Amino acid sequence: MFKRALIAAAVAAAVSAPAFADVSITGSMEMNFMVVDTDAATTHELDRGLQIDFSGSDKLDSGSSLIWKVSQKITSGNTNNHTDSYLSQQAWGGREGWVGFTGDWGTFKLGRQFLNSYLTLDWPYGQGGNWQLAENNWFAPAAAGKLTAHFLNGASANYVSPSFGGFSFGVQHSWDVKAGNQNGVDLGDNSITDLSANYSAGSLGLNAGYLFGSDVGSKGDASQWYVGATYGFDFGLNLRALYTGYSKDVNGGASQDGFDWIVGGTYSFGKSFVKASYHGADADNLAGSRSIASVEYGYSLSKNTVGYARYQWRNKEAGDLQYGMVGVWTGF
Repeated sequence: MFKRALIAAAVAAAVSAPAFADVSITGSMEMNFMVVDTDAATTHELDRGLQIDFSGSDKLDSGSSLIWKVSQKITSGNTNNHTDSYLSQQAWGGREGWVGFTGDWGTFKLGRQFLNSYLTLDWPYGQGGNWQLAENNWFAPAAAGKLTAHFLNGASANYVSPSFGGFSFGVQHSWDVKAGNQNGVDLGDNSITDLSANYSAGSLGLNAGYLFGSDVGSKGDASQWYVGATYGFDFGLNLRALYTGYSKDVNGGASQDGFDWIVGGTYSFGKSFVKASYHGADADNLAGSRSIASVEYGYSLSKNTVGYARYQWRNKEAGDLQYGMVGVWTGF
C-alpha cells in the first residue's frame, strides 16, 4: 500500500509540474594549422573558431512562439572581426543576442544579429575560404560601399517571411552601426537597410538583394546589390555563382564603385568532397584586379565531424600569397 501511494504521488507531481520553455545548447569547434607563404616570409599559424550558442523557444497561447538566442565565438585574429561595432564576438552575447517571435506569418527578431545578406554571401557562395566575398577588409579602402562587411549589428530589426511556393523575402534595418552603443541614437543614424529575396525550386536556388546605408563608416551614402544562383546535380555536383556590386559617396559628390564575383563547385562522393572556387574583385582607384583561387578536400569522420585540407592562392593585388591548411570541424 505504501509503495502504491508513493507511485501515485510521483505521477501526480509529474502531471502538475510546470511546463518549461525549450532550451538548447549548440555550437561548433574548429581548429586549423596553416602554412602561409609570402615574398617576405613563411609563417606557421593556428586558426581556430570555437562557438557556443544558447537558444530557446516558448509556445504562446496564440500559436506563435517567442524565440531567443545568445552566443559567442572565440576566434584568432581581430577580435572585432572587421565590424564597426564596439562589442567583440568573444564577449558573452557578442556574436548574437536577440529576442523575437515566429509563426505561420514569418519570423521577427530584434537585437544583435547578422545581416541576412551577409549570411547568404558567406554561405553557400563564400564557402571554402572565400570570406572576402562578404567582407571588405582584404582591400578596405577600395570597397567602402560593401555594406555586408558591417555584418554584425547590435541594434537590428529583422523580418523574414515564410515560403510562398519556394519564394521568401527579408526586410532588415540596423542602426547605430558606426558607434555601436545603441543609446540615444535615431533609427536613421549610421544605418543599413537590407532587402533580400530567395527562391528555391528542386535543385535550383536563386538569391538576390539590395542594401543601402547612411553615414556608415564615414559620411555619405552607400549601396550594394547582388544576384546569385546555385544548382545541384543528381550525381553529387553542386555549382554556385554570384556577382555583387557596391558604391560609396566620396568628397565632391563623386562615387567610388567596386564589384566582386565568384564561381565555384562542390563534388561529393561517398564520405568525401572536393570544393573549388575562383574569386575576382575590382574597384575604383585600384592598381589591378584581385584574384583568389581555392581548392579543398574533405572527409566525413562521423555525421558531425569533418577533416579537410585546403590550398589557396592570391595574386599580387590580393596579397601575393599562398597558404596550405589542414583542419577539423565538428558541430553539436
